[in-house]
Amino acid sequence: MQDTIYNSSHELLSSLRFCVIDLETTGGNAETEKIIEIGMVKIDNRKISEERSFLVNPEKDIPDFVQKLTGIRKIDVEHSPKIEEVIDEIIEFIGDSILVAHNTSFDIPFLNGVLKKLQRPILDNKVICTNIMTKYMIPDIMSSNLNYMSQIFNIPHSQAHRAIEDARATGNLLLKYLDIFESKNIRKINQLYYPRNKFELDRAIIEHSEGLEKVFNSLNEIENPCVVSVKGDNGVVLTILPLKNPKKEAEGLKTYFQEFRWSQIHIRLCGPFIEGLFFLNANYIKIPESYRSKTVEYLKSHHQTSASPKFIDENDFIITPHLINGQFIVYSFLNFSPYSQLIFKFPSHKKKLHQFLLGQISRFETQQKGRKKVIIQNDIKDIFLGLFNDALIQEPKVYLTLKISDIRDERKAYLDKIELLADEESDRYQFPAKHL
Repeated sequence: MQDTIYNSSHELLSSLRFCVIDLETTGGNAETEKIIEIGMVKIDNRKISEERSFLVNPEKDIPDFVQKLTGIRKIDVEHSPKIEEVIDEIIEFIGDSILVAHNTSFDIPFLNGVLKKLQRPILDNKVICTNIMTKYMIPDIMSSNLNYMSQIFNIPHSQAHRAIEDARATGNLLLKYLDIFESKNIRKINQLYYPRNKFELDRAIIEHSEGLEKVFNSLNEIENPCVVSVKGDNGVVLTILPLKNPKKEAEGLKTYFQEFRWSQIHIRLCGPFIEGLFFLNANYIKIPESYRSKTVEYLKSHHQTSASPKFIDENDFIITPHLINGQFIVYSFLNFSPYSQLIFKFPSHKKKLHQFLLGQISRFETQQKGRKKVIIQNDIKDIFLGLFNDALIQEPKVYLTLKISDIRDERKAYLDKIELLADEESDRYQFPAKHL
């Protein structure tokens, strides 16, 4: 079945039956701990068709931290059935469906451990983990817990750590991914288990056989900055273009792309436009010398930039919203390179952020003797700095600039500024709720 190629993505995905499962337990060790609640959601024809939930008497005390986490107390389960009294109903409900959980490395082994104790056959169903799937499809995501995924995909999830609520939220997350798989034209079931590379939500890969029209249709749908990479034979990068406004630039690209003998065109979403500039700087060396001038000529013809000789001197750090909802990027100008940046969540990564900033300052003062290092490819240095500086001027509310003194201030007032930025701009790009 895994090698079968279906006539359409819709046909494949509609044919699959799933059972989403979530367990609440007295602890993490399946050998010694017990199930206190199980929630299951069945998905047929890409719709939630049935739900089942059981409170289970564990015949042992429920630790305080579990009671606080789940809200389930001993009194709530003392008259509930034991696991052996409901196991037949659980197994029957699961049937031969594909098993789904947001952490299959916990839920499925734990349930199989229970089955072993009851001297029952363990489950041999195919298994999909929406947590792992998330990390394949959104590689830059800093947290993939179910609460956060529900938030960024606008999935109702009112009672976290209650089994049926978690199972329902996981089921709805899976349905979101199935919609995305259809849009990506997935036609092999194996690609459902290993959604790598071309299924990443922030990028599209368009083959030459699909034509330039598909490229321009994609660009016309993008409302925030992106990077377009043109590849030739054997994956050689022919040009990399950061686009500030893809819709406006799409028309001009029609003539430009005809100059290339291309095999693939990659479109990669950015958050801020400067992220696209960093991507260009990091990968410019991959462009063969004979094609580099085309990239520079395009950028110069489409952007009027002012000189910014003091740009690096005047800025130590810049913080701006990342593409992904709730995440931010900090760029360091003390050791300025394509890799001198950190992606973080706010406020959960306050400590990590502060340590990164202090580390950059320490390196600047000790190893660099107070001299800023700037690594920008010479061919694009002027336009890079000019476009970067223009971005700060044109969208001042999106970029927070910081000095070393801000970081060393014992009051850490700069964190209040980041909190204000997070309140106003956290979901600026509506990703991944909106995706390529």
